[in-house]
Amino acid sequence: MVKSAANGQDALDLLDIWTPDLIIADIMMPIMDGQELYEIIKESRALCAIPFIFLTAKKEPNLKQKSLLDGVDDFISKPFKAKELLELIQTKLARFERIKNNQNNLYIGEKKFFLHEVNTPINGIQGFIDLLLDGENSLGNEDRRTFHTAIKTSLVRLQRNMQNLFLYESIKNNEFEVTASANCDIEAVFQKAKAIVLKEYQIEDYKITYEIEKKDLKISAEHLNFIFTELIDNALKFSSEPKKIIVIGKTYNAKYYEIIIRDFGIGLTANELKKINAAEQFNREKKEQQGLGLGLYLSKTITKKLNGLFSIISEKNVGTTISIFLPPSLKNST
Repeated sequence: MVKSAANGQDALDLLDIWTPDLIIADIMMPIMDGQELYEIIKESRALCAIPFIFLTAKKEPNLKQKSLLDGVDDFISKPFKAKELLELIQTKLARFERIKNNQNNLYIGEKKFFLHEVNTPINGIQGFIDLLLDGENSLGNEDRRTFHTAIKTSLVRLQRNMQNLFLYESIKNNEFEVTASANCDIEAVFQKAKAIVLKEYQIEDYKITYEIEKKDLKISAEHLNFIFTELIDNALKFSSEPKKIIVIGKTYNAKYYEIIIRDFGIGLTANELKKINAAEQFNREKKEQQGLGLGLYLSKTITKKLNGLFSIISEKNVGTTISIFLPPSLKNST
């Protein structure tokens, strides 16, 4: 849809009730000229991302350079060819579409994966509730417990995905903060995270071999639990059968405590290691793993926010070793 205004003030009135994908304005207009219009739009949170093009017959020296430096997306001098203007409009519209997509989507990965991760637990919950209602008078206690457990599992999965999304969003918007005075006992947090993952995978305790040196670390129990849960989950998820991983916690030096999580699974190629980022999932459709692909990225970000170090060593079909270096708490020296 194309709408026009006789001057800058009319254009502002129009923008109060309609949001375009592109604005083309003449610099020379009565009441309010194009430059004034642009300055107002530039300061508007709701409108500033819209591509803005000046169209003018003015021949003032350096006018184009000045406008572009001021942030205008493009500048066309009259006379111009219609084809030139159409090509420019198409380019700017495509750019704005990308901007809108980035702003409007909480999740930056594949939409079909996002929908799957949200819909699967919701459908599971709905299905088991229907079964409970249908069999209200005929189900035994054991069947009821099975359905209750399945509903809780689906709820935990949905909650975890939502928490990861909100954490990612807070990091993306520079709103995520860590508490400088936080500290926790690594052994206690590890045991809690291990229990969560073992219950989720319904596997035996011996599948996670561990040796944790008791120590207080400068990280909140919430954040360390998140790192352990996500990375142990990943290690098991990408391990070949029989699934088995190793977790080690030990003092590295006076400055750092090292946490190692090692699996013997599918591993990553050198090229895949370079591409690791938020929502990056390799061969998901073939491997059918669950999750949004945020755990590794978020764990790395939390670690770095705490002035820690994060490294990944991996070899295809051999396995992956993640090393996290976190500062010990001052409580250890008192």
